[in-house]
Amino acid sequence: MGNPEVLTKDSQSLYKQLAGLPTYKAGQFQASNILRVTSVTSDHERTVKRTSLKSYVLTGETTVASISPDNPEIVASVLSPSGKYVALLRESSDSTSAPDSKKRFVEIWAEDKIHASQEVTEVHGAFYTDESKPEEPESDPFAKYRFVPEFGESYGGKKRPSIFVFTCTSFESSRVAKITLTDSTSPPLLGHPVFGGEDTVFAAGYEYSEDHRLLGVIYCPNRQAGIWEITLPDNVQQGDSDVLKCDSSKLTSVDMACRSPRVFLDENGHPSQLVWISNAVGGPHATCSTLYARQLSSGETKSLVGSVRDPAPSEFPGLYLNTLPASPFVRAPGSSTSCIALSSIWRSRSVVLLILLADGNIVNLTPMENDAPYSWTVLCTDGKDSLLCTCSAPNRPPQLVLGNIGENSAVQWKVVVKPDISDDLREQLEGLKTEIIPVPGRDPTETIVLRKATQANQPSITMPHGGPHSPNTTQFSPTSAALAIEGYVVSYPGYTGSLGFGEKHVNALLGKIGTLDIEDCMASIRHLVTLGYTELGAGKQYLMGGSHGGFITAHLIGQYPDFFSGAVLRNPVISLGELSYSDIPDWYFEEAGIHYTPTSLVTPDLYEKLWTMSPISHVDKVRCPVVLMIGEKDQRVATTQGRSYYHAMKGRGKDVQMLCFKDDIHAIDSVDGTLTTYEVAKQLFGRTLTK
Repeated sequence: MGNPEVLTKDSQSLYKQLAGLPTYKAGQFQASNILRVTSVTSDHERTVKRTSLKSYVLTGETTVASISPDNPEIVASVLSPSGKYVALLRESSDSTSAPDSKKRFVEIWAEDKIHASQEVTEVHGAFYTDESKPEEPESDPFAKYRFVPEFGESYGGKKRPSIFVFTCTSFESSRVAKITLTDSTSPPLLGHPVFGGEDTVFAAGYEYSEDHRLLGVIYCPNRQAGIWEITLPDNVQQGDSDVLKCDSSKLTSVDMACRSPRVFLDENGHPSQLVWISNAVGGPHATCSTLYARQLSSGETKSLVGSVRDPAPSEFPGLYLNTLPASPFVRAPGSSTSCIALSSIWRSRSVVLLILLADGNIVNLTPMENDAPYSWTVLCTDGKDSLLCTCSAPNRPPQLVLGNIGENSAVQWKVVVKPDISDDLREQLEGLKTEIIPVPGRDPTETIVLRKATQANQPSITMPHGGPHSPNTTQFSPTSAALAIEGYVVSYPGYTGSLGFGEKHVNALLGKIGTLDIEDCMASIRHLVTLGYTELGAGKQYLMGGSHGGFITAHLIGQYPDFFSGAVLRNPVISLGELSYSDIPDWYFEEAGIHYTPTSLVTPDLYEKLWTMSPISHVDKVRCPVVLMIGEKDQRVATTQGRSYYHAMKGRGKDVQMLCFKDDIHAIDSVDGTLTTYEVAKQLFGRTLTK
């Protein structure tokens, strides 16, 4: 195959086949040989993402699947620890009330029989909005207009998360009540609850900043949040009140950003230890995480795994993860040793790790595959010796894998579900090659490359990740796979500041965005040219990037105007000093090397510095065609950033287009948004390829 071609029906069909494959999001063991797995699939006919719940029964070498079509009324479901009961949260339309209003129910099922059901519409706001009905003091005549901060990007409308306790003794006898803390002058915003026994709940509690903000939490594990111990009253199952007044205590210090509390049960089924992960408050939005463990009997707390500053390439680089699995604990057969199973970023891969609760010792369980460097995610464990994972690679779609831990932490892996693809598509994917290539002289920078194994000197698309403190990992991407099949070399540079390489390299980028990250990306491109994978010249080098990846992309086309032939920018940061709105205003200061406080303002002197670090300062030099893609519900990067760049380009007579997605957020990850991203790139880059 020669140069890639412009957009055709066949290439669109190729993308839809790849994007229509399921991704596995969650799992539970119903029994040792029965798995309940939640997956998400893009439905291009209905332009929606569909969530399905399947049960897999493992019998020897055979896997039998029981399919439950997606039910829009069921918001969430979870198995009881025994596997006997299923709890459902259901929202159904209320034809007797205003349009779009919902009735909400909590249901407990045993097999095919409903055990308990209670309507909670009057005491609980919409499920998964994490917001109970606001308490409006009668003395405040303006309560409904009063400003209440939201949790920011991806959590639109979520302001006051609350924990509710549902108890039932029979179908006729059930109660739902909201937890309130009696001994807290400034009660936290509670989430991530787990039971620590019949009368104890542990939860993460988020706090307002001094200037009354809730700084955005998604992708930002540096937000002030503590671990709280909540003691339930004796009358949980009795009483008519819909409020439970509970004693509480905060277990962590104010300088910690904590999340994911999990309770470990001893061999007798009693709560023994509490574990959680934490980052430092403030600073870069993502850093190396610390894993803590607390003995519930004594209250002794210790750090199991701490920060790693500057590891060698083969050494453990530290923990980089947003959450722990819902059920992370395992025990090896015939051993009293208990462990946590989790997935974490290790350079350019996501790997499976076992961490011993006794001493924090770490075992890397990730198999080394010959055909592709897979990235892995732990979905759940059975609490004994098995764990369920999903893995994928740039040229291998997601599959479901079961691991059984034996002596000395040796694992036997078994593929439970393989991707269902045609022989032709499988052959095309197997014709691709994935490599992780170190960039000489730029340690620890390396780039993930996906290309046709039999071709050289092909057009290249460089895709710098956002963040900047995020990873590029070897997980499957439908867009990248489709573009590589069509003949492009796809490259994901892990520039300085990327996660998975040690704390030193995260902090090294602060104050140097717009220079160090740009130099790393250019070095990675030039190295691929040296290797003969791609070449320079018109119609040979292209760019795609979103958020900080869009910031890098805009810098590259401005600083190297003759180097690139086209660029696609999604919700890019263009001018650091123009903070019209963002749920993470601290990002703009910290990444520029300036410590952020609640009193921070952009002064004239600071604006001048931020201007020189911004892509907008290079707009006059841009020559290649550009397409901007804007998610109009983005709360992270103000839409004015991309819009201003569009008008600046238009005013200078440059080749620029802008597409706006009225229902998309920062990631532009809707079914239409991701398909259009692929189509735009294929069409834009094809324009110069066909000249």
